[in-house]
Amino acid sequence: MSLLCRLLALRDERPWFVAISLLALVALGTYPAVDWYLRLLDIAPRFGFWDFGAYSNAVERWSAGDSLYVQNENGGYHGSYLYPPVALLAFAPFLLTLPFRPAALLWTVVTVALCWLAIQRLATALGADFHPLERLALLPIVVGFHPLLLSAKLGQTAAAFGALLTVAASASLRGYDYVSGALTACCGVIKLPYAPAGAHLLDSRDRFLGAVAGGLGLLLVSLLVFGVDAHRTFLEVLAWGVREGRSARSPTIWLPPYYRPLYGVPYSLAIRVVASLAIVVGVLRSEGAVREVTALGFAAVPLLAPLTYAYYFVAALPAVVLLVAAELDRPDGQPSIPVVGLLCLQFHSYGLRELGVVAPEWIPPVLLQPGLYGNLLLVGLAGARVAAAGGPLTGRSLASAVGRRD
Repeated sequence: MSLLCRLLALRDERPWFVAISLLALVALGTYPAVDWYLRLLDIAPRFGFWDFGAYSNAVERWSAGDSLYVQNENGGYHGSYLYPPVALLAFAPFLLTLPFRPAALLWTVVTVALCWLAIQRLATALGADFHPLERLALLPIVVGFHPLLLSAKLGQTAAAFGALLTVAASASLRGYDYVSGALTACCGVIKLPYAPAGAHLLDSRDRFLGAVAGGLGLLLVSLLVFGVDAHRTFLEVLAWGVREGRSARSPTIWLPPYYRPLYGVPYSLAIRVVASLAIVVGVLRSEGAVREVTALGFAAVPLLAPLTYAYYFVAALPAVVLLVAAELDRPDGQPSIPVVGLLCLQFHSYGLRELGVVAPEWIPPVLLQPGLYGNLLLVGLAGARVAAAGGPLTGRSLASAVGRRD
């Protein structure tokens, strides 16, 4: 039975889920046309590929034998290449063979197509059956997810990371734990804010070993290709990034990528640390909750990263798929919750734009972010299911949980 038929078959049993899911499909599927109209009105940004320009400059400097990282006059690295040296190997095949704009367009097409294929792969691993027309219909739905489309316009890497995480989740469900761990490690090593996505590595020794092998392999390749000096400079870039992360601007000083989940919240760093430790403990205690554990780590990426942007929500896209499947399998499941969360992420940027204009000044800016509520719904639901999958918390039970991972 096709996915749409299976969805409509639930209209008597779960009417709210069916209605909200149809609304989400329409919202995402029609958004490419809406974005085109917003660009005509000069509200939505054009396909400028600004960030891809930084990657292009780094490839040119690498080809010329210069440093990959360029320091500004004020000592910062704004507008420069900010990834580890090894990430340049992903951009080089495009930029060394094509002029800038064709290279950026091809990068966008390839990474979005990979994300589209990865979502299908994950859905089939969860037991879904696609009609061929549904596979085609899924493409505008994936493209119409605003954070992904925004990433494509900026020339960012969110679609590529989203594809890697989605394939990692699919590989885990299919029993390829080493592959799942290695792919997850690639995301966390290349872009440190994706580290929370590795929560599921703690749920399986094979996944963890795969991550260690994948991370060490990337580091070895990076050192062999780019040398030690490039990595020393990258550590300076990281230190600068940590300092910059402490001076985030208010989300109401609006730009489409802005998302500040803990803006103005006291002790935000301590909150992130405590939340991260809670995830670790919850994962170690849980049993038989691989979908929920994986979803928890993926959805936590935009919530716990020190400096995050709306396009990080792409990491939550596979989390929505995993949570919907898990909730549908539960007699008391709430599959509507992750779909509502998805809609909040979808309308974050322009919802924040409008709320920042009409909301009274006494409302804290952090509360005006639709994406925050969607993010909390996903993390909260996944966290609750992971917690329910574990027993009472004691020192002995935690040590036992660590020991039984296989």
